[in-house]
Amino acid sequence: MPQRYLHIISFDVPYPPDYGGVIDVFYKIRALKEAGIQVILHCYTYGRKPAKELEEVCMRVHYYPRRSGLRYFLGQTPYIVSTRTSKSMPVNLLRDSFPVLFEGLHSTSLLNLCAGAGKKVFVRTHNIEHQYYRLLARSETNLFRKIFLRSESGKLLRYESVLERADHLLCIARHETAYFNGKYHDALFIPPFHRFSEVTSLSGTGDYVLFHGNLSVPENSAIFTRLTEKVLSRTRIPVIVAGKDPPERLRRMVGKYPNITMIACPSEERMDDLLQNAHVNLLFTSQSTGMKLKLLHALHAGRHCLVNRQMVEGTGLDQLCHLVDGDRNTLERLNELMDVPFTETEIRTRMKVLSEYSNRTGAEKIARLLS
Repeated sequence: MPQRYLHIISFDVPYPPDYGGVIDVFYKIRALKEAGIQVILHCYTYGRKPAKELEEVCMRVHYYPRRSGLRYFLGQTPYIVSTRTSKSMPVNLLRDSFPVLFEGLHSTSLLNLCAGAGKKVFVRTHNIEHQYYRLLARSETNLFRKIFLRSESGKLLRYESVLERADHLLCIARHETAYFNGKYHDALFIPPFHRFSEVTSLSGTGDYVLFHGNLSVPENSAIFTRLTEKVLSRTRIPVIVAGKDPPERLRRMVGKYPNITMIACPSEERMDDLLQNAHVNLLFTSQSTGMKLKLLHALHAGRHCLVNRQMVEGTGLDQLCHLVDGDRNTLERLNELMDVPFTETEIRTRMKVLSEYSNRTGAEKIARLLS
């Protein structure tokens, strides 16, 4: 088989793979290498350093500083796009005929240039960005941030038509695939890439409920606050909340309830242990954009997953979860599940359903597009 090559333009340095977007990028690169595709990586830097680990999975790695400043906010191009430009990147992209994969709308400032040069062009859509930013604005309490997010949402809606020039859109959720197919063309569902190669869930029972996520994100903080006040404080079940950078307000709130314990910034190993040994993983979101990697984590490694509908919308994974609506229903179902052992039959069902969400399957889909 002839050697195949692919440029990937990433919105951030995808190592370490420690948050949603870069997790998808890093494990995609690794899966593509295993599928025989040589990746030339281009990534923008803003706070994350060059990583030698990327050189081990890529043919070459190029770094470009991300721009910043008020003038980028005042323009008509979305800030997340206009700040990701580089004078040297066109030279590195156009010196060959290899196809280009743009990671997210963020990284598409050179999409028209590459398409005009006759390159095959793909875009990985991580969200329907204008919807995502509009929903972020709703839960933002800082006035300046709220204004920025609303403005960016409008710009992203107008800018999105650049996707017309792409040969294929690689969508991260089923319902978003339908949206992009309806507005553009050749949208293909490819689930997020991740670090799980098998289902490692344990049968039997645990003795606590786990809520986890990046607690510095206003959406996650607001959801956990509501769950604590309306559900978790009204049961004697032990609850662990684990996540990155919890604000002091959440720490004080948790301190009021003897059944709730907070673990701030757990290591990857500790997080895996907490998730696998919990009896119920409580997974809620206020918006059904993209696909939440913490859902895939819990399904690959945890026991029961109690979720709201927004968490599983468009994922095809609702059959593996317990769905609830409303505070009373959540509390009742939580109390019921604590008495229900997790079974080997449920583990086998997960193995079957999650096979479509394997990195190998996703890499093979991309490889076929390159042929």
